[in-house]
Amino acid sequence: MKTKICLFIFFQTILTSVLFAQKNNSIELESELKIIKAKNEELELQNNYFKDTLELLKPIQSVKVDGLQLDITTIIGSKTDKTVTVTFMYKNIETETRSFFQCEQAYFVDPQGNQLQTYEVFVSFNNGIRAENIKPNISTKATITFKTPETTFPIIRQLKIIVYPKEVMAKQIEAIFENLDIVWK
Repeated sequence: MKTKICLFIFFQTILTSVLFAQKNNSIELESELKIIKAKNEELELQNNYFKDTLELLKPIQSVKVDGLQLDITTIIGSKTDKTVTVTFMYKNIETETRSFFQCEQAYFVDPQGNQLQTYEVFVSFNNGIRAENIKPNISTKATITFKTPETTFPIIRQLKIIVYPKEVMAKQIEAIFENLDIVWK
C-alpha cells in the first residue's frame, strides 16, 4: 500500500511538472504569436502601399513630348462633384536636369463632341502649376481636374495637354491622348 501511495505521488509529481511546463510554454507561444501577428499586419500594410504605388505607376497611355514622358495613370469621374480628375506622371527622360515643366491648359472632347477646358494643371506640390529643376528619370505625380455638366459619358475621346517647351521662345507643344476610359464614382 505504501508503495502504491509513493508510486501515485511520484506519477502525480511528474504529471504536474509536465503540465506546468506545457502551460509556461503555451504562454510563451501565445506572446510570440501576438508579436508575429503584429509584424504580419505591418507587412500587409506595407504590401498594400507598394501595390498601390505600382498601380499608380502603371500607365494607361503614354506620350513623349519635348524630353518628357507623360503617363496617364487614372481618370476618375465624381458624380457628386461633377468633375473628372486625370492623374498622370511626368518624367524627364533626358540626361540633364530640366529647368521647368508647366502646362498652359488642358482640354478634352467627350464622345458627343463637347469640349471641356481647364487652366489648372497641377504639376508640383501645394497645387503648383509650375515645377522647377526636374531631375532625370524621377516620376512625379500631376493632376488635372475638369468641371463637367454631365456625368454619363464613359470615355474621353481626346485629351490635349498644352505644355510650355523648355526653349523659352518656342511654340507650345500638345501632348495628345485618345480613348481614355473614365471610372465614375
